Amino acid sequence: MQRIKDAGGTAHSYPVIRITQADNSSTLNYIINNLSGFDIAIFISPTSVQQTLDKIISLPGKLTLAVIGKSTEAMLKKYGYTAQIIPDEFNSESLLEHPCFHHANITNKSIIIFRGVGGRDLLGNELTQRGAQITYAETYRREKNPLPSLTTEELSNLDALTVTSNEGLQNLFDLTDNRTKLIELPIIVPGKRAQQLAEKLGFNKIIPATNATDDACLQALANHFND
Repeated sequence: MQRIKDAGGTAHSYPVIRITQADNSSTLNYIINNLSGFDIAIFISPTSVQQTLDKIISLPGKLTLAVIGKSTEAMLKKYGYTAQIIPDEFNSESLLEHPCFHHANITNKSIIIFRGVGGRDLLGNELTQRGAQITYAETYRREKNPLPSLTTEELSNLDALTVTSNEGLQNLFDLTDNRTKLIELPIIVPGKRAQQLAEKLGFNKIIPATNATDDACLQALANHFND
């Protein structure tokens, strides 16, 4: 939002996802207390870092850390840790292409994935097929924020929408009464999966950013308004 303001635009916040505690405290505590038994830890999001590291004193020194995205890497650094595995792109598919996750390098490795409840299973399923032993640590829950619906007047005052995830896009759609007006607005989405969902929901003008970072989103916005 600040970056949009700095560029001369007006940013409106409509937080369609709220973070709550996962209902698995005993299981999660057991996992966290036995991290020394894992070879690799994967953090799916900045929230997964925050919700995990707020609960523990320190990570085992021998644990290799992997992240998806620059924001997740930055959050890890805030807690004093450095990720050894960072994919070129900001999704599970790109992480799976990293040399450290090729078959020969992870066979019989024990990997823990820190994520929210109900996250994508693509990463874990593929790593299991490659011979790794996968454990999920679901440290938080994402819920639809119980917000008032965006009004027709509010939608009429917007020039574009931006979302940073498929779940956020679906929640935005569900929380809006005037969906006809909503789908008329240009929408910036963070990649192909979100683009496909936006198409399914009926949006007329979909602008895919190259990834979910602020830089990519701002560039997509600039490109759209400069066309």
